[in-house]
Amino acid sequence: MRPGPAPLRRASLLAMAGAAALLVSCAAQGSGPGASPSPPSSAGSAPTAGADRDPAPPPAPAVVDPASVPVPVAVSVPALGLVEELVDLGIAADGTAEVPTDFDRVGWFTGGGRPGARGPTVLMGHVDSTAGPAVFYDLRELEPGNLVEVTSADGTAARYAVSDTQQVAKGEFPTAAVFGATATDVLRLITCIGEFDQGARSYTDNLVVTAERLP
Repeated sequence: MRPGPAPLRRASLLAMAGAAALLVSCAAQGSGPGASPSPPSSAGSAPTAGADRDPAPPPAPAVVDPASVPVPVAVSVPALGLVEELVDLGIAADGTAEVPTDFDRVGWFTGGGRPGARGPTVLMGHVDSTAGPAVFYDLRELEPGNLVEVTSADGTAARYAVSDTQQVAKGEFPTAAVFGATATDVLRLITCIGEFDQGARSYTDNLVVTAERLP
């Protein structure tokens, strides 16, 4: 039984990478929320001194390079009594997102974000196996406000609060919405749910839990 998340195609990843690059580029050139545009310069005019001088616009928000942020190594979900180390997940030979080979492990999708940077940090785990419930079996029990904590390799812990739970058919999985660029630091937890397809040896749907970064 391999109840893994919905397919994640290489083409989709390339498209999302382009969208992410565009987002960062625009953010880096902006002047920040609520900022007034800089007045046009006039050739040959001298700067005004003292209180008459127009205030300079605030600097643009810092854009953190995800590659400079430590990788996540563990996840804790107190409401479920779950504390697990993470394994790295990439893209399988058939173009789908990898899932953990061990049903009791949670995996971090290395093509996504990292805690402390913009974009979604995506964690995936199985719901069950032929032996019984697996690591994310109780994920469906999470409610808005429940805490999820992700620890990075440098020992820092990022805290998130569950904001949304969505069940989607695997054939209609919103790849760009789940894996694509975001303006904030978010966390997504993914497992399987729905009816079990005996022929495909997999569940029909995915459960996507979204959690927002806490200050």
